[in-house]
Formats: sequence, structure tokens, C-alpha cells
Amino acid sequence: MPRLTFKRLATLVGFCLPLLAQAAVIPDRTRVIFEEGASSVSVTVSNKNLQLPFVVQSWIEDASGKKISSPFMVLPPLQRIEPNESSMLRIVKLPETALPKDRESVFYLNIREIPPKSDAVNAMQIALQSKIKLFYRPASVKRERGEDLAQRLNLKIDPIGKQLLIDNPSPFHITVVGLLAGPQMTKLPVETVMIAPFSGARLPLSTTALGELRVSNMNDFGGQTDTLFQCAAEACKAVKP
Repeated sequence: MPRLTFKRLATLVGFCLPLLAQAAVIPDRTRVIFEEGASSVSVTVSNKNLQLPFVVQSWIEDASGKKISSPFMVLPPLQRIEPNESSMLRIVKLPETALPKDRESVFYLNIREIPPKSDAVNAMQIALQSKIKLFYRPASVKRERGEDLAQRLNLKIDPIGKQLLIDNPSPFHITVVGLLAGPQMTKLPVETVMIAPFSGARLPLSTTALGELRVSNMNDFGGQTDTLFQCAAEACKAVKP
């Protein structure tokens, strides 16, 4: 294999550097709760770049990832944000569209930043995109203030299949981001899963000898909560704080 000269290596590095990118346009949250009866919900987006303006394109997708214009729309769908400035996105629900009354519905707010044209030679520009969960919560679906929704989960251990069976009997979407085993809170290798209302999921277990199990899950504010369960035989029950 021929050896790269310093000049050729410098040229290669110079070409690759423009590919490195960081998001400049940042939303003020990682999830949005749209309560029934609200006329709209606002999300603040900020351009953290101190020198360049960005065009921001926004749209809504349904649970399957399909772009939609109903029952929600986002305004404005296209805008320019100056360097180190902020702007507002307004999510509006169209009144003629009915959604389930007995459970949450999930959608996705997409925010794409489009950088200005670069004058640099061999620069490849990348349009970065944020995808935020949008939950529509009907009035009949209520939770106590500060309630840990994961305490509503029913957990069972399948020792033969080495799986954790999670049943979600609640009307809420519950996102499990991790499992911590025992008093030492040993992290078990699992992938993030969002469990829809009145449904379930199976997670692989590297060990089924669990006395204590903490289920790491996301709250309404995008923070993480570790919910403690005590396991005996094949059943795990949530421990009230």
C-alpha cells in the first residue's frame, strides 16, 4: 500500500473537516404534551450559532413516520432565524379531527436546520434534523401531579426465555430507556422502547436472578426517572416512594 505524503494527508484531512457538524438550531424540549382543550402549544427554537443565520423547516409526522397536515400542523413551516436569536413554533390542532378519548396518541414534530450556502471549496453541507415526540392527551386521561407512570407497569420474568415481560395497562405511552439490576444498580444491556397504551413489550435479560430492578423511564419533561421494583419468583412489583 503506497505511503501517504504529508501534503496528500493534509489535503485529505482538509476535505473531511467540513463534514463535521453540530446542530445549531436547538428546541427547548425533547417532548411536547398537547392537552385536550388547548388551542395551541409553543416550542422555542434557538440558533446557537453566533455567526450564521439558518432556515428552519418544520412539519408533523404520524406514528408511522408519514408527513401529515391533520390533525396537527406547525406554524410557521419555514422561517429564518438570525445568529444567536430565538423564534417560536406553534403547534395547532385542527378542530374537525377526532382522536381517541381513552388513551394518548403520539405524533412527531420535526425540525430541520438548513445552513446558508458555503463559499468553502469541497465543503459538504448537512441539514441536521431534530425529531420530538408529540403526545396528544385527552381530558379523560389523567395523572397525578408528579406521578411516576412506570409504577403502573406490570413486570414478569420469563426465566426460560430470559426475558422481561412488560405490560402497560395505562392510557399513557411509557418509554423505557434502561434497566438497573440489584442494589449495585448494574446496567443491563437493553434498547430503548416506547410502550404504547394497553400494550406490552419484551426485553432480553442477561440474568433472571433479580431481587431489585430499576426501570429507567422518561417523564413529561424529558427527564429520566428510575422506578424501583421488588422481584420475587417471576413477578416484580413497583415500590411506592
